[in-house]
Amino acid sequence: MSVPEPAPRTSAPSGPAYWIFVPALLLFGFVLLASVHRDLFFGLLAVSALLPALCGIVLRAMRQMKGASICAVIVLAWYWLPLMLLFFVASNRASAGGRLLAIYFSELVIPVGIVALAATVSFARGVGVGWAASAVIAAFIPCILLAGAAERAQRLKYSAPRPADPMSLTSDLLAIHRCNQEFSGAHPDKGYAESLEQLGPQGAQCLSANLTSGAINQFTVRYEPGARSPTGAIGAYSVRVWETAPKASDWTTIYTDQSGLIWYRLETPAGPMKAQLEQVYPGYDFATVLRCVEERDPTHVRIYHGGNDPVKITTRDEYIRNCINSAVFTSADTFSLNGYEYRYRFSDYEFEVSARPATYGETRLRSFLAIGQFGEDGKLATLNVYATPQNRDATTDDPLALAQEVDLPLSTGVAKEEFCGDHLCP
Repeated sequence: MSVPEPAPRTSAPSGPAYWIFVPALLLFGFVLLASVHRDLFFGLLAVSALLPALCGIVLRAMRQMKGASICAVIVLAWYWLPLMLLFFVASNRASAGGRLLAIYFSELVIPVGIVALAATVSFARGVGVGWAASAVIAAFIPCILLAGAAERAQRLKYSAPRPADPMSLTSDLLAIHRCNQEFSGAHPDKGYAESLEQLGPQGAQCLSANLTSGAINQFTVRYEPGARSPTGAIGAYSVRVWETAPKASDWTTIYTDQSGLIWYRLETPAGPMKAQLEQVYPGYDFATVLRCVEERDPTHVRIYHGGNDPVKITTRDEYIRNCINSAVFTSADTFSLNGYEYRYRFSDYEFEVSARPATYGETRLRSFLAIGQFGEDGKLATLNVYATPQNRDATTDDPLALAQEVDLPLSTGVAKEEFCGDHLCP
């Protein structure tokens, strides 16, 4: 009688180790504590780590290895997710704040990385490499989604409708002014043109056809001649410009007149912004030249240029030449600076500075004349700045320049006018 052989002992099904779930329980406590002082988002993150960890431990104890392995995949993905997100934020060149955030939390990389790596290796040995790889892939998916969302947000940032650029009309508006000034000079009996067509190919042949059409670079242009004088001459004109079909909630309006001043203003649903003067005037450069020329006794001054030896000043002309070191001098008292040709003269009690466009009507239009006088105490007593849009030197018979044009305070002899939408403020 033969003795039956004992049945072969089947090995217990392999599954994730218990300790894999323990860090998630500790992490739950930390995140839950943080959620008390932050918001609901951190609380939800804590629950998303707690539930699979608890389920994994219970299923592992009940020897439901497949279910425990699924829970382990979720928990391991939770371990890898902060590392991948931190790497993603740090590698995002468009986010300086993200890089600072990554640096701030960089100290957590080593301990979290050790836990994630050790748990993944243990899981791969107990269940299989495929299961462990699925955990890493599960953590990688949110990073892919985040990268796509960030790229889309970046595209929307630059593709969202924005107001048309008023600077694109600068050369066109300057051309209108130049042609109108030339027309007025050639026809003093008529004054300024009645319409832009009178300056175009069918008239004075100064403006191109596209400038007389009334539509330029997404803008509509309306030219309005002023009233005629008793002799029949037109002594004023205005040009109003607005976006033809605004695609954004904000849009731009522009105003200019025979003065040659170009104002632009951003209109918003909440109301108009403060009008700005187009940057085609000398501004800060003019104020700097005045400060250099009005120095009465600069012979004691030493001027340093970089690391070179100081220049010892012996004359006022030498001081001015070194004070305005970015200017290009063509003679002792004449120089060019940022599109303007300057000339100065001075005496013991007075000085003058004139500025005229190097190329009239292309990038600059208005000419300026500043006259300053000193009092008996040696201090500046008066300073008046005059301006003209005509192709000539400014004189004391011309109107005062605006403070914004020459970057001077209103306490000096400059005009105080501002743009009020469709006219100059009273």
